[in-house]
Amino acid sequence: MYKSERVNVIMPVYNEEKTISEIIKKVLEQKIVDRLIIVDDGSKDGSLERIKQAAKNDRRITYFINERNSGKGFSVRRGLAAVKEGIVIIQDADLEYYPDDYIKLVSKVKDDTAVFGTRIRKRSGHGYRMAKIANDVLTSTFDVLYGRDLTDINTCYKVFKRKMIRDSELDKNDFLLDPQILVTLVKKGYKIVEVDIKYKGRSYEEGKRINAMDGIKQGLFLIKSRFTD
Repeated sequence: MYKSERVNVIMPVYNEEKTISEIIKKVLEQKIVDRLIIVDDGSKDGSLERIKQAAKNDRRITYFINERNSGKGFSVRRGLAAVKEGIVIIQDADLEYYPDDYIKLVSKVKDDTAVFGTRIRKRSGHGYRMAKIANDVLTSTFDVLYGRDLTDINTCYKVFKRKMIRDSELDKNDFLLDPQILVTLVKKGYKIVEVDIKYKGRSYEEGKRINAMDGIKQGLFLIKSRFTD
């Protein structure tokens, strides 16, 4: 059970000065969190200063700084490299996701089971119709290719035991790390269960970054990965 294992939250950050202090506070309010690993991806605003200040006030925070903007995937992998054991939760630095969902996600993690938070039933805030359609198509493509029945493969909340994935198995530096984590877990024989989570979408004006090209690249990756080792 989760109480016997260290819970590590990995948070990639790029230009999130408006939300970073609040999301750090929300993460650390969760009693099950043992460590928050923040990777600043070359932010050009005040994000890093806020991260440093938060780290002074809570010893659970570890932070790393990328010399230049290297991508969300790179930052998550850098955070993973700092985790030796325990449970991993990936957390965006905006306020689209709710850390108070951690407890129900982590409680479902087992030695043979990873947990994804599905947003399909509890969405609010800004939504893009084409983005939802793209996610539905990608999820359906994955389900057909791998014989699964998932509903939301692009969720940020992917929760798994560190030992399920080795550093050498992940090499994507952009949003392709999301499907790569999923495919790696499935190819290694792990089950994936979904848990409903709350989600409040933000607009591109507010900082949303994933776009149509990312969706195309993800689709091609899913198809290619199904027929290669």
